[in-house]
Parts: sequence; C-alpha cells; structure tokens
Amino acid sequence: MKKVLILSDGRPGHFNQSLAVAEAIKGMDEAEVKYIEIKVKKMGKYLLRTLLNTGFGQKLCKKGRFLKFISLFYEGYTWDQKPDIIISAGKDTSLLNALLALSYGSKNFFIGHPKKLDHHLFTAILTVLDLGYDNQIILDVAPTRSYSGDLKEFAKKYDLDPQGEYYTLLIGGDGSGYQFDEEDIEQLIAFVNATADKVKWLVTTSRRTPVAYEEKMAKEMKAECFIAYHQDPQKVVAGFLELSRAVFVTEESASMVSEGVASRKPVVTLAPKIHVADKNYQKILEKFLIQNRIRRVEISRLEKFKIDLETFDILEICSSEEIVKKLEVYLS
Repeated sequence: MKKVLILSDGRPGHFNQSLAVAEAIKGMDEAEVKYIEIKVKKMGKYLLRTLLNTGFGQKLCKKGRFLKFISLFYEGYTWDQKPDIIISAGKDTSLLNALLALSYGSKNFFIGHPKKLDHHLFTAILTVLDLGYDNQIILDVAPTRSYSGDLKEFAKKYDLDPQGEYYTLLIGGDGSGYQFDEEDIEQLIAFVNATADKVKWLVTTSRRTPVAYEEKMAKEMKAECFIAYHQDPQKVVAGFLELSRAVFVTEESASMVSEGVASRKPVVTLAPKIHVADKNYQKILEKFLIQNRIRRVEISRLEKFKIDLETFDILEICSSEEIVKKLEVYLS
C-alpha cells in the first residue's frame, strides 16, 4: 500500500485541492493518505530555496542531510516515515515538498505555480494555466472534490429545503491584490437584502474576512443561512454549492472561485473598488471569462447587475477519473 503525504499550509482551499488529487490516486491504487499542517519560517525559507535551486544543494538533499534540520525551515513537521507520494498546494508548502521528495526519492506533485523554484523539483505540476513546463498537467479548473455527503441530512441540519432554490455567497477578504473597505461591505449587504425577496441566500465568510465586517454582515444581511467563520467555522461550502442554482464569490480567492466553477453552476465573481490581481491569477480569471464560466462584477455595480443564468456555459469539469488518466504516466 502506497503512503501518500499531504503537506498543508492550513488553508482549506489548498488542502481540499491536495485531497482531491490524493482521492484520485486512491481510486487507481491502494493508498494510505495522511496529512501534516506545517508553517514555513521566513528566514529559513530563503536558505532552503537557494539550496533547492542549485545542483550542489540538490545533491546534499538527496543524501538526506537536511532532514534533521527541517525545524530550521518549518514548524509542525512530525513525519518520520518514507512517503511514496507527496502532494501539496500553496507556495508555503512547495519548499518542503521538494526537499522531502529529494531526501526520500518520493514522487511529488505540486498544485499551482511553483514560483521561484525549478519546476523539475516536482514529478509534475498541476496547473490551470499553460506554464510551458515539460512536466505540467493542465486542468480545466483546480482539483476539486465533488460533494459526497447526504444532501437531505445537510439540508435538515441547517433547516433548508433540498428542493429549494438558493444562491450561494462565499465571502473572503483582503489578499492577492484585493482590498475591501466598509463601503464595499455595505454595498454587498445592500445587494443581498435587495434581492432577498426573490433569492434565498446561503452565505459563509472565511478566514480572510475581518471580524468587524463579519459581525456587520451577520447582523444586517438577510440571508437564509449565514455561517460566520470566526464565530463558528463549519464545513458548509460543498453543501451550499450542491443546493444552489448560482454562486457569487469574492474574487480574491482562487480556490473559492475554482470551487464555484467546479460545481458546474453559474459563477459571479465580486471585486472591491481596490483590486489588482497578479499576472498569473489575472490569466486564470480571463480563461474562465473567455470560456463563459464566470461573470466579473465590481461590488459597486451590483445594484445594476442582472444575472441571466441561461447565458453561462456550464462545461464539463475535469473529474477525478480524468485526473487519474493524466497522472498515470507520472505514477508508473
């Protein structure tokens, strides 16, 4: 039985992407999946990146000489076995992913752009964009787990109608060149409240949402169900998406946007007044826009926004079986 190790940076979106790949691998071969939540140390990562990007440093890593010094680079690492396969997403995990693969001779997969690291440090890179690598696996959307729960039980728990018509609203916060202010939040509340007589809203905030904004929305927003992440974090996103006819999501979160697109529902991304996406993320958004999978709307213009769900192209998303087929050549 293969041992699969997931390195997590503590971000649910990144972890769920890694878990989706691990589940695809499990569908192809017997595997034991475990995960470790780690935190990179700022000073140590510069030294480690330098080592990994040089031939001399890679040779030292292959001899396992740096395993005993992992605590200099990362907090939370407790693994003491040889993993057969390593999976991770998020730049904070990429260095340890590469180091462990070199040290143990493991196959390793990284989801996203490896930024400042030689892509050949990974068995394969799973990406939504064509980065021009010879070891990339290009997917329609970032790996996403399909909903596998009991929808009736989920609906019962949150007092929802399984046959009802809902819209999901996923709310994040500052990050990736996006900055929210109180006016953005007030306009978002106003939009939800103005449409609440026609749409039943399922709303959840996230770790990025400032507590003050979260409290304001919980108090003023007319949602059918509102989950405040900082008060009572609950894993509701998959259930909300399964119940909903459309998805609205703040645009700064690549993982939340990808989850929306992967749900095969119309997706509207919401941008605050201040937003400057980096070049690679801008390309991902443009790809989804060209494929007619999303609409991009500034929050300040929501008042005039009219959604026509029939104008979206709900295309087939790369399933776990398709991911397996693309991984097979690297796992053989």
